[in-house]
Amino acid sequence: MEFHGIKLINIDLLGLSQIYLSSDKIASVTEWFDPRHMDDFCPLPVHDFGNNAYTLTDGHTRAYVAYKNGVFVLPVVYDNDDMVTNQVGQMLYQADIDWCKRFKLSHIKHLENRIIDKSAYQRLWMERCDRSYNLLTKTSYEERMSLQDLAPGLFLYGASEDMLTLFYENEKGELFLYKDNRLTLEKQGSGKVSRGFAEEFYKNVRIR
Repeated sequence: MEFHGIKLINIDLLGLSQIYLSSDKIASVTEWFDPRHMDDFCPLPVHDFGNNAYTLTDGHTRAYVAYKNGVFVLPVVYDNDDMVTNQVGQMLYQADIDWCKRFKLSHIKHLENRIIDKSAYQRLWMERCDRSYNLLTKTSYEERMSLQDLAPGLFLYGASEDMLTLFYENEKGELFLYKDNRLTLEKQGSGKVSRGFAEEFYKNVRIR
């Protein structure tokens, strides 16, 4: 489904590769975004990861702000950047897509209740991506399947750089760590999550 140049696509057809949005980034984009001047809107990068769909590889914040302002058809360009197309990039983005499926995030509007502040975004999304990178680049598929069996009923999503700590989560998004043959609930900081998602997110002591 690769294409050349700029293409206009309905926002309903854009898949996600991110499970949180930053409130700070939304505020920044909102300052300059004007739905009456979409000619100034840089095309969003998309890529087909083998599922015959266009997935956003970046620009989720701009897509969300556009959606909230009633803009439902957006300009996109096909992303062939090496960071997306190389082997590591493909694995990382596939993991992102799998996370979105797990949390039933198939439309940009589904991120509305997953908007978190700068501190939480760094911890819950950026650090998550680092953990995923460590896991995917330091283990084979077979090794990951074996590590998955260490925590039945949970989903393995990352590891520390030294591979001494493994990170898991359940279907609710509660985070766990496995270290020294012990599985424990991961303690979280005090970063604020937008109302609605916060109650469920921290319900049982519980990121881009």
